[in-house]
Amino acid sequence: MTDRPWKRAWFLWLLLAGIVVLMLWVVAGYRSPRPLETTPEAKQAESRPAHQVGGPTLTEMRGDRVVRAFSAREFTTRRRSFMAFQVKGIEDAWFQDAHLKIYRYTDNQDKLPESLGEEVEALLKGVIGKPGSGESGMFMALPRVMQLILEPVTVEIFLDKSAVLRLHASSARIGKDRQRIEFHQAELENPKTSQKITSGRIDWNETSRSFEIRERYRAESPSGHAFARGLRVGLDFSVSPL
Repeated sequence: MTDRPWKRAWFLWLLLAGIVVLMLWVVAGYRSPRPLETTPEAKQAESRPAHQVGGPTLTEMRGDRVVRAFSAREFTTRRRSFMAFQVKGIEDAWFQDAHLKIYRYTDNQDKLPESLGEEVEALLKGVIGKPGSGESGMFMALPRVMQLILEPVTVEIFLDKSAVLRLHASSARIGKDRQRIEFHQAELENPKTSQKITSGRIDWNETSRSFEIRERYRAESPSGHAFARGLRVGLDFSVSPL
């Protein structure tokens, strides 16, 4: 039994139509825009800081004596991130491995500083302030910066070259209002008495001019240790309940 001519023609027509459709699909897929792939080089460029300075240092002298000193391994500014997005026009400034030293001398009838905030601001203003403008605030030279981050940070206060207070923290955050400095994963130490206070967060309150510890903390001395919550600590290491 032989096929009819019209069936053979119909089969050839379908085959030709299928080939044409396949070719059109391949061409369209080739010409359509493909999603851009982020190369490692592009990712690295996106993560680069907007501004970067290596190893900023500052030493403030009074006569032949050091009054304040600051050093950091690196200074960068980066756009602030919100979830997966970067907020345009808002930046954070980062000091990596920051070390701040404050000196007082008894033969000059110096007293321990009353305000850690003023001392920190004086140092950072000297590092990032506008050249030739001693009155400029530490944020004025970086108008888009909303927060300063020091990570990690060590603060030391010396009296006649002997340390009377030492503070280590994994990070410190200073907001633009400058009324509070947040120290995270922090340890306060009185080197003379070997007393230490450790907490997940220790805040410097500029209004009360003291450290405030609202979270659980560990207090340690040569005679033992204890855990508690709620403490106020002065720069002279005097303590009172919060």
